[in-house]
Amino acid sequence: MSDKWVLVAGATGRLGREVVREFKARGQRVRALVRSPQRAAGLAELADEVCIADALAPATLPAAFEGVRRVFSCVGASVIPMPQYGWKTFTAVDYPANRNLIEAAVAAGVRKFVYVSVFGAHKVPHRDFIRGHELVVEALRASGLDHSVLRPTGFFSSMEEILLVASRGLLPEFKGGTPRTNPIHEADLALLCVEAFDKPSGWEADVGGPDVLTRREIAQYALAAVGKEARTVRVPVGLLAFAGRALRPFNPRVGHLFTFIADILVDDFVAPTYGVRHIRDYFAERAAELRAGH
Repeated sequence: MSDKWVLVAGATGRLGREVVREFKARGQRVRALVRSPQRAAGLAELADEVCIADALAPATLPAAFEGVRRVFSCVGASVIPMPQYGWKTFTAVDYPANRNLIEAAVAAGVRKFVYVSVFGAHKVPHRDFIRGHELVVEALRASGLDHSVLRPTGFFSSMEEILLVASRGLLPEFKGGTPRTNPIHEADLALLCVEAFDKPSGWEADVGGPDVLTRREIAQYALAAVGKEARTVRVPVGLLAFAGRALRPFNPRVGHLFTFIADILVDDFVAPTYGVRHIRDYFAERAAELRAGH
């Protein structure tokens, strides 16, 4: 086992937890960076150490970097569109939080920094969700740190809302359901995130799951998992974009998120395939858990 620490920032999220598990499976000493004790539930059983610090408060970070030689970050604003998860934009949260982590890593002499951005910068670089992530990438490039960047498509967990809609027998459809994408399971992505530490400095990769599917096919898998027949509801994507613009004065983050979603629902967002886990199986497992009340 290494006598040096790996710091995992964003460890309370689905991907962060999987990254902690993957590092531990390889015999690494893992320190999980957590913003508050309330958010640390369950992490003590996964990581060797839990450090309470806030990436948006630089003064809290030096202790977290003691003995750290490698840093992984998927820190960012929540994409759950509920007021209790915050209202500041992604550029106002993701960029300064990760910039602070980068500066702390430079000061601590960290050897490698791996960051997870988001797929789609080549299509909609102007969207706040994309820009908030890519500003971090620019900061990494300018830092002089040995670094790698991954840009995944949507996570499997981000598709769970489809299950809830499917359980009501509905099949919302945008642009005929024909645009394609390939979401990836967090555990598959975590494997590549850990492998990224052995890639050459400056290595960047777009990545998606093994199955390239239309939006309609994804929805049909969800319907099959919950055992429902569908009533197709065709939704004008302009309505979602309008809702995003209307929400910005009241909750800028949700407003920007809605306009980004409107973009990705009407265009192909397909990255190079990776991994072994399939969305159909994931839906079946999650539907079973929901029926069991978990």
